[in-house]
Amino acid sequence: MTAIVLGNFDGCHLGHRALFEALKTQAEKNGIPHLAISFEPHTRHIIQEPGHPELLTSNEEKREIMEACNVPLVLQKFDKDLFAMPFRSFVSDFAIQKYGAKIWVLGLDQRFGRGGKGSAETLRAFFPDLLIHEINPVLFGNEAISSSRIREELKKGNMDLANSMLGRCYSLSGVVEHGLGQGRLLGFPTANLHLPDYKLLPKNGVYFGTASFDKQKHKAVINIGNRPSLGNRPVGLEAHLLNFDGDLYGKKLSVELTKRLRDEIKFDSVDALKEQIKKDIASCNSCK
Repeated sequence: MTAIVLGNFDGCHLGHRALFEALKTQAEKNGIPHLAISFEPHTRHIIQEPGHPELLTSNEEKREIMEACNVPLVLQKFDKDLFAMPFRSFVSDFAIQKYGAKIWVLGLDQRFGRGGKGSAETLRAFFPDLLIHEINPVLFGNEAISSSRIREELKKGNMDLANSMLGRCYSLSGVVEHGLGQGRLLGFPTANLHLPDYKLLPKNGVYFGTASFDKQKHKAVINIGNRPSLGNRPVGLEAHLLNFDGDLYGKKLSVELTKRLRDEIKFDSVDALKEQIKKDIASCNSCK
């Protein structure tokens, strides 16, 4: 027997954290293990074509965050067969038989199963042996926190709002790859990250944050965009690590975005760009 919670959990934001805490509490009260079941790929990749959402967390990031919350994660393959499974089969064959569900923690008005027929109400009606525990949504600014709401704030560049709802700084991870070396020629070498296509990039601009690798963490000025002053390139992310001089090529770098400093600007000269970068670094150094 297990206590389960079910969802995509993209972002593992404060609303998800409330579900995780309720899950652990209910499991402890009943003396059984707890488990979070998420889906791969995100359910909207199957349900909504085209227009599936860019994601806030990779599976690796999701697992790391949940481990820090002491919540074991199982990634369940999501396909058209699972999507089409009738509600009662979904519960009996999937949740109960496969995962041993005895307690089910849900968000208020959460739906699942074919046609969204699964809910706390139908669970109680058709599966009286299941213990159902609903929790209210976590509010921020009088509205429920949601992954879609956080995506919208990131696309607007509202890092303060997005990070407040996440309960952490938004992060992106990737392997450092070779660029054109323009940053080094300017005197400000940058690490160019190869990011997965599905990962959401916030609004183009210059950000303050941190960059971590090999258990080291450095303050960083991060540029997201196409570098119009240097000839325009495909949108990407590059980070200038403060007080660091070394070779990062091929290393995995994790970047946390703390604050948006300014828009990406096309400068009239290289000297004007250099002066602005110096100001960005000074702003970064003054940030906490």
